[in-house]
Amino acid sequence: MHTVTRNAEIQSGANQFVRALDALGLAPRASFATLLPNVPEFLWTYRAAAWSGRRLTPLSWRWGAEDAKYVVENCEAELFVAHARFADVAVAAAASLPPERCISVGGPIPGFRDYTELVGQFGGEDLDRPLAGDTMLYTSGTTGRPKGVLRGRVADTRPPSRAGLAGMQMIRTYLPDGDDGVHLVACPLYHAGPVSYAEGAALLGADLVLMDGWDAEEFLRLVASHRVTSTFLVPIQFVRLLRLPPEVRARYDVGSLGLVIHGSAPVAPDVKRAMIEWLGPVLYEFYGGTEGGGCTISSAEWLARPGSVGRPFPHLELSILDDEGRSVATGVEGEVWFRQPGEFTYKDDPDKTAAAVRNGLMTLGDIGYVDDEGYLFLCDRRADVIVSGGVNIYPAQIEAALAGFPGLADCCVVGAPDDEWGEMVVAVVEPVEGVELDPEALRAFAAGRLARYQVPRRIDLVGSLPRTETGKLARRAVRNPYWSGRERRI
Repeated sequence: MHTVTRNAEIQSGANQFVRALDALGLAPRASFATLLPNVPEFLWTYRAAAWSGRRLTPLSWRWGAEDAKYVVENCEAELFVAHARFADVAVAAAASLPPERCISVGGPIPGFRDYTELVGQFGGEDLDRPLAGDTMLYTSGTTGRPKGVLRGRVADTRPPSRAGLAGMQMIRTYLPDGDDGVHLVACPLYHAGPVSYAEGAALLGADLVLMDGWDAEEFLRLVASHRVTSTFLVPIQFVRLLRLPPEVRARYDVGSLGLVIHGSAPVAPDVKRAMIEWLGPVLYEFYGGTEGGGCTISSAEWLARPGSVGRPFPHLELSILDDEGRSVATGVEGEVWFRQPGEFTYKDDPDKTAAAVRNGLMTLGDIGYVDDEGYLFLCDRRADVIVSGGVNIYPAQIEAALAGFPGLADCCVVGAPDDEWGEMVVAVVEPVEGVELDPEALRAFAAGRLARYQVPRRIDLVGSLPRTETGKLARRAVRNPYWSGRERRI
């Protein structure tokens, strides 16, 4: 399923929603949250925040009710827009909000008012006094709960927003002659990358085609039929596309593609090389996070330096530091730090902030090195987050869910290499002495308590798990055997 949103519809739909927010008494600089799939209403609400001085937090529709409720409250949302597809989670998430500020899209949700009826009262003409807004997106670490990335207050200037400007810059840089074409959204818009580039393309005049779910052949059909000029993909989608039979791939003319942005997960060199051979030198990779930082690399640069994620954006300064905070030599591994304009904090988590921000520098916790031309190569990451198919998976959450299984003495969840997904979730478990633990029963137990993508694909039994003198799991010792002879990249 897909929808096509013409460029002018995005601004007019946003203007209608801004007027609805005004009528509901939502003040400038107030926050609201959404729980939406890839539908036009996502674009309208996102642009509405950017054009009216409000702050938007899009929720992942992969979250359960508990995390969704936590984020709605933690981001200080004063209004909530949710799709009927996620009605059960939406009702739980909106428990603290008054019914008049709970709005449903795509059908009824108990206790919510209808989006179409609400915005239908207002016109879509240009706003008298647009004001640049912002987003607060949520990320997580191994401690579990999503964490809001809170940036400094936006200046009282005209739009677009910071995220929109960043997306515009990338597209202008790599697609200078076709920035007003057609942009295909093939990933969930609640992620920072897909929405930034979709908004950037739209601000430059592009129409948007929204895929509501991934299908490799459908992607090719949409590129061919709509003459798509730009898109954002993650490496697992490369794998799916390359697995299509040659005769299927040959059926579709994808020559209109001038820019394929990718990031968010490791990509196997053979996969990337095959995509460049197929599509031409139109792949541009970026490395960065919701918090900031960032490098980018073109196809030509990457072919000359396979495995690199590029050089830093012009406004950033890259440093590789040792554990004492000292710069290391070229080619020597260390922690990757960036100096960037502005600051951020993890909302309500000073300890996590202190670990990521130091002396005007910030880190995403990754280990890497630079070559003699300043190109960054990533080797590992400090955190133990598993990245599978572009999705962050947090071992502590899975370990906590498995802990209640009868006969389980200890558990350590790690990422193991997977040629398709980048990494797969493996639970290494220690049974209670004398207990014969059934791995499939444990998987079924996990499936009842976790999202599908969190359920371990492999469960390995061991006599005992290694722990440090302070009682912490020696996670690297558990993980390393799975990566023997292979390079583990972020």
